[in-house]
Formats: sequence, C-alpha cells, structure tokens
Amino acid sequence: MPDDVMKVLITGSSGLLGQKLISQGRRDVQIFSTGRTRPKQDQENFELLDVTDARQVKGLLEEIGPDWVIHAAALTDVDRCEVERDLAWRINAGGTENVVRACESLHIGLVNLSTDYVFDGASGPYAETDSTNPLSYYGLTKLEGERCTLSMRGQGIVVRTIVLFGYAPGIRLNFITWLIRTLSQGTPVRVVTDQWGTPTLADDLAGFLIALCQKNAAGLFHFAGADLLSRHEMAIRTCRRFGLDEGLLIPITTQELRQVAPRPFRSGLKTDLIQREFQVRPCPFDEALNILAEQIGDPKDLA
Repeated sequence: MPDDVMKVLITGSSGLLGQKLISQGRRDVQIFSTGRTRPKQDQENFELLDVTDARQVKGLLEEIGPDWVIHAAALTDVDRCEVERDLAWRINAGGTENVVRACESLHIGLVNLSTDYVFDGASGPYAETDSTNPLSYYGLTKLEGERCTLSMRGQGIVVRTIVLFGYAPGIRLNFITWLIRTLSQGTPVRVVTDQWGTPTLADDLAGFLIALCQKNAAGLFHFAGADLLSRHEMAIRTCRRFGLDEGLLIPITTQELRQVAPRPFRSGLKTDLIQREFQVRPCPFDEALNILAEQIGDPKDLA
C-alpha cells in the first residue's frame, strides 16, 4: 500500500453513517469497517468487533494499524437506553473508553460521534461552548464518551450531530425515510410540533469526517444542517418534496406522544466553528431532500 494512503477504521459500520463512510473510500483513503455482526452483503475489509471487549478492540487496532478510528458504534435507541441502562452504559460509555484507551496506546487518532442529546433543549441551538445538561440516560452515556475522548492523550475529536437522515439500501429507516415510506402507503403519522432541531444529511457528515481525519485537528465540533425546524415542519417539507399527502400528518405534542425517555425540546447545533475553521457549508434541508430523492427513486421501494 502506498505511504500516502490514509487508513480509517469505522466502528458500527452497519448503520446509516457507517455505510456512508464506507462509500468515502478512494485512492488516498482506505476504509476498514467493523460491526458486531456480519453484513448481509459482502463488504470489503470488514472485521467483526465488539467494542465492549477491550482486548478485542486493542487486538484489532494493532492488527490493522489504522491512522484514524471513526467511532460510530453506539446504542442509539433513546427509549431503550432509558430502560436498559446497564447495556447503554456498557456500549456508549464503556465501549468508547475501550476505543479511546486502544487509540492512546497505539498512537491512533480518534473521531467519536456524539449527539445534541447532551443538551437539555431549553435554549437551543447550541454552540460547542454551551453547557451540557442531558435529560435522558442516552444523553448521559454519550456525554461520558465525550469526556473520555476529549481527555485522551493524543488526537481526540468529538463531533456532535443531530437528526441524522439519508438513504442506503438495507439500512434501518430514520425519521425522514420512515415518514416517506409510511405516508406513501397512505398511513397517517403523528408528528410532534414542539421538538426542534437542525436535520443533518448523512452524506455530508460522512464527507466531513473523512476530511477531518486529513487535518491536524483536535477538540469538539458541531456538524449539522443549516435550518432550525420543528419535526412537524420537517414532515411538511418532506411531503411537499415527495408529493405526499400533508393531510396525513397529525400534529401532536411530545407529552401526547408519551415517549419513555425525555427529549430536548428546542435543540439544534450551531456550526459557526466548522464554517470558520474548515470552510464547511451546512446543507439546507430542502437541498438535502433533493439529494435524498435522487438516492431513493421510488418511495414505495423503501424497505
């Protein structure tokens, strides 16, 4: 392999972001993907990895010798984290610590993915310098992973993101693709009006993460879309772009939805820092929907 090829190992590659990261491989970037189970389709340079097993994590990193690890493995089901707290802590906090310690000892750079759920949603959108105050156990476990990453010896980066959406074949539906599939089937959907965020196209985030590994960066960054929208407004705009029936949208409050874990209401992430430091242009939501429409083709084909 040429010396100028950067090797990047991804944990949790079976999710949407992982699949988008895999597609970022090119002549100067070699991607190694990992997950707890083997993918349904053949995937080049894939290795089984359980991040809760510290010995396995270090052994695999020693074997592959990546320049960077992008740590996307996490238990992201917010309500499940609230109920299965031991599991959530073991994966999101303990698993991250295992990756951090292995990267420290082997002098490997680390990018750890985090979330807006580290904030309470009282006064968003938030900058990197704003105080954290997670409402949910999921947010608490991710905040612990952040602290571990930012205190590591060496190059540790945390990138927070929010309302990640996009399309990849065979990947679990996210909020936007779930909306498209459900509404295209003529099924009414309840959507909250009081949860706000800055929805983020997964393709854009993946490209930024790879570019970040190629820079001499460290610390905490926010990456998100350009528009602060309520979930209900996201749904309305999605209907209009995909020609779906807005009449199927049933506006409700978070209290009426009765979710297990508390959610931040007025969230969102400010991206002034990455715009200034890396000349990043956050993607407007409507533009992101156009990209998504090209990728999906016929909404009825969504699994």
